[in-house]
Amino acid sequence: MKKKPAPLPEETALILALSRRFGPPPPEVVLGIGDDCAAIALDGGRCLLWTVDTLVEGVHFNLSYTPMEKLGWKALAVNLSDIAAMGGEARYALLSLAWPKARDRAQALKLAEGMAQAAREYVVAVIGGDTVAAPEVAVTVTVTGVVAASQMLRRAGARAGDRIYVTGPLGESAAGLEVLLRGLALEPNLQAALTQAHLQPRPQLRAGRVLAQKGLATSAIDLSDGVATDLAHVCRESGVGARIPAAHVPVSPRVKAAAPALRQDPLDLALKGGEDYQLLFTCPPDKAGALRAAFARAGLPEPLALGEIVPGEGVVLITARGEEDISGQGFDHFRVDLGEEEN
Repeated sequence: MKKKPAPLPEETALILALSRRFGPPPPEVVLGIGDDCAAIALDGGRCLLWTVDTLVEGVHFNLSYTPMEKLGWKALAVNLSDIAAMGGEARYALLSLAWPKARDRAQALKLAEGMAQAAREYVVAVIGGDTVAAPEVAVTVTVTGVVAASQMLRRAGARAGDRIYVTGPLGESAAGLEVLLRGLALEPNLQAALTQAHLQPRPQLRAGRVLAQKGLATSAIDLSDGVATDLAHVCRESGVGARIPAAHVPVSPRVKAAAPALRQDPLDLALKGGEDYQLLFTCPPDKAGALRAAFARAGLPEPLALGEIVPGEGVVLITARGEEDISGQGFDHFRVDLGEEEN
């Protein structure tokens, strides 16, 4: 009997329903709804990349432990991560800031300074936007970038036999969020590293450019909602499945060190926690050596193997207890109470 397809995550289902209302894009749109960025054809064989993200108080952050400078940095960084997932170069940003009338507006300037710090580091110009009064703080950032059409990375393209990689260890942001939410006191250096991973993520733009320029990735996505959900997006768009041996998951050593205090399974934090903003990508096995060499030449850490693309569908985790389909078990806005912070 043919296996029944797994239901779509609620957020994905809503996005698909919305896209049907808008109809097909015009011919110059190379990629529309459904990837990390929209892509529009430009002259000279290039594409304009266009992305937007919103961070809402009480959903994505809590100001009791989120400094405004860190919030400004993160609001830009999460958009830059989308550009990285497409292999692009980020260029310009717009900021739309919703701000409560009673809040100290000097804090809004601190938010802007954090965003400006990220813009300087990643060579992006913030060139405009909007402000509006609102009950809570909400930060919406739009970023544009460019990429050669022949180099652009997409979620679709993974093939059976490809190896799955990530650009860094997993779980630190989710562990950092738990530390912040619960007010835990860990060894100072460990606590600082984990909370920094959550509050000030570092988009992998250089890694994305290496993958794109060298033609090393058959597909790519950034890890915002967790491997279980984001790899499922790649599988769905590519028409394939994935197998992940639990023993191969590159759980951060810091997450393992913090696990006793967190009282959470480090593997769950690594696969389902989200907001690591590493890149997850697929690469043919015969390019493994070229992949390692290219990252080494660029001064980047060696990418970490996660699993393998296989025929079929879904993301299957292989443990000593057997096999488990974990597709879509990362963060989903519409599966959880929106009073909980995204993690």
